[in-house]
Amino acid sequence: MDEFDIVDNLILNGGLEFAGKDSETGETLYKPTQRLKEIDSKLSNDLSIYFSEVTLKLWEKGFLDMDVTNEDPLVKLGPRSFDALSIKSLPKDERVVMEEIVKAFLNKN
Repeated sequence: MDEFDIVDNLILNGGLEFAGKDSETGETLYKPTQRLKEIDSKLSNDLSIYFSEVTLKLWEKGFLDMDVTNEDPLVKLGPRSFDALSIKSLPKDERVVMEEIVKAFLNKN
């Protein structure tokens, strides 16, 4: 089974859902669902760790504001998150996560 079969299987079984398109490449993006924990708990945990690591990098660079001493910190948009050129200059993994965080904040309001 190749990586595309794995992704297709996770989508069909409700472990991943469509999240949008990469603003630069047009590549389809998916996000994990709660069901992913039941389907593949290791992958779910790995994705959670990855997201936490990228979020910390974005905080270090001033894109996010949070108290990292809290176990479950409240995340806010930092000053650089309002600068489209700064976001565009991020490495792809950080840019995609930052764009998704901004979308989540915009959809909340």
